[in-house]
Amino acid sequence: MNEVQITLLISLGLVIMVMLLFLRRWAPTLIAALAAPLSVTGAFIVMYLFGYTLDNFSLMALVIAIGFVVDDAIVVIENIHRHLEKGLRPMDAALAGTREVGFTVVSITVSLVAVFAPLLFMTGFFGMLFREFSVTLVAAILISALVSLTLTPSLCGQFLRAHPP
Repeated sequence: MNEVQITLLISLGLVIMVMLLFLRRWAPTLIAALAAPLSVTGAFIVMYLFGYTLDNFSLMALVIAIGFVVDDAIVVIENIHRHLEKGLRPMDAALAGTREVGFTVVSITVSLVAVFAPLLFMTGFFGMLFREFSVTLVAAILISALVSLTLTPSLCGQFLRAHPP
């Protein structure tokens, strides 16, 4: 289990480095990076409520989820940044940007859930194994959407500023 925990940290670090490489600024990178630990923490809470244990399947689901959970936040941040460059105040840009891409974030989330939710209906031994995997991954994805539509715009309104060309 130690190897999977290390893999979880490595994947988080790699995702943050790739985001920094493409976003080229610390503030949006850190705002998007917050989606990962919050979503993973929420997934741990869901696992606890369902009585699941921390095993290789659930940790593997969390490693896979790391890549998915920042996507929604990046979509929201990029649209808010576009509004900032148009000259809107940060909070107005956050509201307008989130309003524009809210449906997109929901559709991305529903698509991902539609991919992993059918694993819940598998039967037999493998069904038991993949049920925990599916619940963990779906929980992280759903919580990520919630974070991206609530916390991410709030942080953008507080910490993002128009970037001079």
